[in-house]
Amino acid sequence: MFTITALKVLLMIAYGVPGFILVKTKALGEQHIKAFAKMLLYVCQPALAIYSFNGADCTPRLLADMGIFFGLTLFAQVAIIILYSFIFKNKIKKDKAHKICAVAGACGNVGFLGIPLLEYLIPNNPDVLVYSASFSMSMNIIAWTLGLVMITGDKKYVSIRSLVANPATIAYVIAIPLFVLGIKLPNLFAEYIEMLGRMSTVVCMTVIGMRLGAKSLKRIFSDTRVYYAAVSKLIIFPFIGLALFFIVPVSQTVRSAAFILCSCPAAAMIQSLSETHNGDSEAAANIVLSTSLLCIVTIPLMWTLYNLLFLS
Repeated sequence: MFTITALKVLLMIAYGVPGFILVKTKALGEQHIKAFAKMLLYVCQPALAIYSFNGADCTPRLLADMGIFFGLTLFAQVAIIILYSFIFKNKIKKDKAHKICAVAGACGNVGFLGIPLLEYLIPNNPDVLVYSASFSMSMNIIAWTLGLVMITGDKKYVSIRSLVANPATIAYVIAIPLFVLGIKLPNLFAEYIEMLGRMSTVVCMTVIGMRLGAKSLKRIFSDTRVYYAAVSKLIIFPFIGLALFFIVPVSQTVRSAAFILCSCPAAAMIQSLSETHNGDSEAAANIVLSTSLLCIVTIPLMWTLYNLLFLS
């Protein structure tokens, strides 16, 4: 189980190798990263959201699970931020990068990395993609409100307009009514959206690879703060999420999907928000990049442990 899962995660991370090489060889510069990031934000992410809902059939049970997933993941993210802030309150007062660590423990790559993981670990079940979309919606709310306050230390940066008028939210506004009404996209258009959505993993990893190419691995991993964030995001948060999903009466599939998504590395959104809102973008970049590499080991380890404890 560990080896098979590790190879799958490694394959997804390996999509970033061309970007890494292109930047290291100076074929592309740091200035090109933003172009790929915009492609991810404005094209791939909305397509992935629509694709997630289009493949599933709306039922009362799935709607209930979707609501539970949204509520519990929202609560779990708030809980880990508060827990980190309480345990490391002295560090947070002295070093604002620890505020980013707190947010990184909550906000994960549940779409670009989470969806292909779900499709691999829980195959032939399109409902699990809806759970990923529910998680993404709760994460957007946390990131643009509590997360932004933590990253910047200033409430003035919180904007309801930014929360509502972003590509992901707009895509959900389109996708959810179609899903609830049972309206499917025409086959050719659905295939087009699916291809754009599936591109998101490659484009996301390309961006991460390019950012890795522009930085020194030694410098990233010599920043001790990344380990605080990594333990919080990759180890503690999955178990907080799992504990919450054991409190409510949901299926084993829902619990498994929650655990997989909670185990994903820190979301690139954290770096984007830090760069655009005067946060510690250096620390944010180190955390996103380090957790994306460390998850090659932690995701297979966590999934193997989960299988031994709950599925065997």
